[in-house]
Amino acid sequence: MKASNLIHDWNEEPKFNPKTIQLCDETLRDGLQGGVPRLPSEEEKLDLLAMADSLGIYTAAVGFPAQEIAYQEALALCQGAQKRGLNIRLALLGRMVEADIQAIARIQQASGRSVAAWLFLACSPMRRYLDAHDLDELERLTRYGIGLAAKLGLPVSFGTEDTTRTEPEVLERLFRAAIEEGAETVALCDTVGHLTPIGTERLVKHFRRFLDEHGFDVKLEFHGHNDRGLGVSNNLAAVSAGVDRVHCTALGIGERSGNIPLELTLVNLKIQGLWSGDISGLNAYCTEVSKVCQLTLPTNYPVFGANAFLTQAGVHASAILKAEILGEPEIAALVYSGVDPRLVGLDYSIQVGPYSGHSNVRFLLFRKGLKVEDQVVNKILAKARTENRVLADEEVYALAQS
Repeated sequence: MKASNLIHDWNEEPKFNPKTIQLCDETLRDGLQGGVPRLPSEEEKLDLLAMADSLGIYTAAVGFPAQEIAYQEALALCQGAQKRGLNIRLALLGRMVEADIQAIARIQQASGRSVAAWLFLACSPMRRYLDAHDLDELERLTRYGIGLAAKLGLPVSFGTEDTTRTEPEVLERLFRAAIEEGAETVALCDTVGHLTPIGTERLVKHFRRFLDEHGFDVKLEFHGHNDRGLGVSNNLAAVSAGVDRVHCTALGIGERSGNIPLELTLVNLKIQGLWSGDISGLNAYCTEVSKVCQLTLPTNYPVFGANAFLTQAGVHASAILKAEILGEPEIAALVYSGVDPRLVGLDYSIQVGPYSGHSNVRFLLFRKGLKVEDQVVNKILAKARTENRVLADEEVYALAQS
């Protein structure tokens, strides 16, 4: 029996071909900007790029070479990726100034591989007020920067900082200018995590319609932050509304409350049928990022936390055990979980603790191939309840065989 036959899915909204949705991984750029305890070494970054490549990630941003040390680091990563034969596309951030754009062009030439220029411009009302820039000046800067990058042979993307708090007429004028100068992509940036999912849908639909009505053959991207805790929901809303790519970081690392978690975005896209790739390597990727950046993942972190697929409740254990006995592993995985752990290379498990029942014990012993009488089960449960703690699996096995 397929578990999907036993689920009425209110989330189902098939709109797009899964192959049209692409992810941009900002872990090594925007993610590391957020004060992680430890910055990975060059080799560790290359290992992470290789893992992202194997997951089918479209692009990885690997630096902002506006200063010499940042230039050398970005160059080394681009050269290293070329030597390793990685297929993932690489991108570098830059301002609308010649020095930044020339630096990216030099890295492309020296590394021998295509490197996209992600050029950005601050254009929100607050920044216009603080910088004393009018719209004419912003358009001039846009045309200069995008035009120069295109002339230098760089694939170029244009992003407006704080898009989500900027007037649509301002954005439309700047997007038009960027596209006319050679931008291949325009990015909607929720720089301070201002959006709700409804706002994200409205924003994306507006600019999807703007691009389509004017016949602009460019990709539309969404770059969000998690300041209001709505990041993953906003990414999914953006995908549903018609973006071509969404930006993320592994484990949502990044400044303030972080960027949008890549792994949770991918899991949700996969479940909704909007991602065709294999995501079984996601747990290894998250584990490696956590290790090299010295991050501690909360035990209740969705999908990848230590307790994400762990239950102690007796009612839950009873249903899971019934499914296992029936030889229905998919149903066992989903009867009390919204995510099948096998999707990401993990497994579900059951604990024996103060709130457990007979099924908890029998589940552990069933998987171990052990059969015991009710009195032994009662003895194990009595120990957990008397000592008011969760028993380690090895303790349960030992008690069953003593």
